[in-house]
Amino acid sequence: MRGEWRFYTAGEIIFGRGAVQRIGEVVRGLGAVRACLIADPGLVEAGLHEPVLASLDEAGVGADLHDGGQPKPTMEAVAASAAALKDRGYEALVALGGGSNIDLAKAVAVLLRHGGKVEDYIGEHRVPGPVLPLVAVSTTAGTGSEVSGASVLADPARHRRGAILSNHLRPRAAIYDPLLTASCPPQVTADAGIDALTHAVEAYLVTDHRVESGPERPGLYTGRSPLSDALAERAIELAGRYLRRAVYKGGDFEAREGMHLASLLAGLAFSNAGLTAVHALEYPVGVATGCTHGAGNGLLLPYVMAYNVAACPDRLATVARLLGEAVDGLSTCEAALRAVEAVKRLNADIGIPLSLRELGISEEDLRPMAEATAQITRLLEANPRPLDADSLEGILREAW
Repeated sequence: MRGEWRFYTAGEIIFGRGAVQRIGEVVRGLGAVRACLIADPGLVEAGLHEPVLASLDEAGVGADLHDGGQPKPTMEAVAASAAALKDRGYEALVALGGGSNIDLAKAVAVLLRHGGKVEDYIGEHRVPGPVLPLVAVSTTAGTGSEVSGASVLADPARHRRGAILSNHLRPRAAIYDPLLTASCPPQVTADAGIDALTHAVEAYLVTDHRVESGPERPGLYTGRSPLSDALAERAIELAGRYLRRAVYKGGDFEAREGMHLASLLAGLAFSNAGLTAVHALEYPVGVATGCTHGAGNGLLLPYVMAYNVAACPDRLATVARLLGEAVDGLSTCEAALRAVEAVKRLNADIGIPLSLRELGISEEDLRPMAEATAQITRLLEANPRPLDADSLEGILREAW
């Protein structure tokens, strides 16, 4: 271990069955008496907004509903939502949903407090100060956006994604009520759950924590630390134990709770340690195919793990043990490869696509995707084994 490390998260975390009933007192505790609930039409149709509004009303918080959320929110959607909510006197926002709705709400909170355009804030250190207070309520077990300082937004006009990265974006409170995930259908549960596992594994494999010195401010992601390692290990263990059960038996609330906790712990880990080549490769794959973020990450995860065996066999051997693999008597590299196979089996069991061909990607697409990924240096520099366009193409070919 060398140098110092630091750790950030949401201002408060409330976890447990029935925690949704605490939202009103949390928002009122922020000094807010007028708030807006940001959701999406699907959640409203399912009625998941009702207990949130009831809790706010009981606490004496006047609340409006804005159902402008969408999968993979665009910069245009953020601008439209911010314009619709401007000048209404909101003192807090409540984001209900998965990562998409929470990312939308984070960006809206920036614009409502600081003005300007979404593009003004893309990148690190571009949010000048605290944003409109935000409470995030998770309805899926996967993204970890409830505790992170990132808002990932689609930019269809440029065929890419951009991210606002700032610790000011971390919600003032994160509410985890496993009962809210009960309505998630099996494939949504699978896609979200494999995303949580990906976050945990990547956070565990990123390069060692970076020593920050001099006048430059530390980035949002500073590499792994003893704390992120402990969180990632527990998240991997929980996902290995509960993800199949949560997918196969949606009413198994022990499994739902276990995956919600895995998502939280993985979110705490990666939102400080950072991510690696899986997320870098998923960006062009997701843009090209429209697959869910979780499905793309899950598909690519074992192939990036296999590439990294040469650089961190000990850590991948630990991943194998945490996923329940019997590795006693095997060499470290053999045990590491067991981790790769364990993730491939898990993907097959829960319906994650097993090849890029299944997503409609042609062989001719692979090189351009590799070259596009090679530009995402922020993520690639954190990968334990160096990468360039050729090695990225090799990973994509294995996944194809």
